[in-house]
Amino acid sequence: MTQKHEDLTLLSVRSAFDHLRSTVNRALQRIERQQQLAHSELFSQIKERRKLAKTLLLDKRLIRIYQALLEKPSLKVLRHENLAHCELTASVVTHESEYQTVKFSLNSTEYVLRFADRGGACISYYGETFKSSHLSLFDNAQQELLTLHLTFEGEGEQEAVSESQITCFVPGKWIYDVIHAYETLETKESLSAIEDAYSEEKLEQLRLKFGI
Repeated sequence: MTQKHEDLTLLSVRSAFDHLRSTVNRALQRIERQQQLAHSELFSQIKERRKLAKTLLLDKRLIRIYQALLEKPSLKVLRHENLAHCELTASVVTHESEYQTVKFSLNSTEYVLRFADRGGACISYYGETFKSSHLSLFDNAQQELLTLHLTFEGEGEQEAVSESQITCFVPGKWIYDVIHAYETLETKESLSAIEDAYSEEKLEQLRLKFGI
């Protein structure tokens, strides 16, 4: 077989392969469009659900609750200590393989937060390092209520959530509890800041600085 004939054969095979791949891709695109049209109502409802969750800031609120409970597993906010008139109690933080679980209760209703570090460290096209994980909320019956796909930027103490996508959202009364828990934490933080600003130590410092 001559070199010229080998080149022609390679070109013919490559051309045939490219044609086959192009034909298959067009067929796949057509099938996907047909499936999208056939299930357009479902995807429209999912879009509205995600929009509702984002409008209620459920992703932001869930991340805030998780961070607060993780920083202080023994956190307890009693009714008389809080303007929101509810009781928030964190109980157990456990580590199982790639999962980190936090159990807490709000007004005696039990919930579980589960953080899954599934993605590991990745490098984007531009050379930036990021990490992808999931944060899920479950009720006492282990039903998945809300799951966020989180993308992180930075490292160590500088690590922060840069983006969150809602991959599971089952509306229910638990939404009120999540908002209530968030507001409870925010209120407690605000009350602590006020108490600190007007503590005897701070007031005494002011008296000394102004000669009072």
